[in-house]
Amino acid sequence: MKEEQQWIEDIVSVSERIKTPEIPMDVLQRIKQIPSRAKSTVDLVPKRTIWLVAASIAALVAINIYASRTTQTTNESSNSFGETYFSHLKQL
Repeated sequence: MKEEQQWIEDIVSVSERIKTPEIPMDVLQRIKQIPSRAKSTVDLVPKRTIWLVAASIAALVAINIYASRTTQTTNESSNSFGETYFSHLKQL
């Protein structure tokens, strides 16, 4: 029992000797400056650029939709061509 008590006292004494490290002042100042740096990076992109990118994406989506619809109608007409061209084989 004495060994366990001694072991517990050793652990408690070690934990009492451990101190939290002090943070250097330059590190604290850098941490405090983080919000101002983050805000300035957001302000660097002009709104006009954002709108141009959004318009470009919308134009690409519209072109893709148009191309997919055109491809579908072309496939349907080519299928009807194949049916009429090979219709004589249906009689066999």
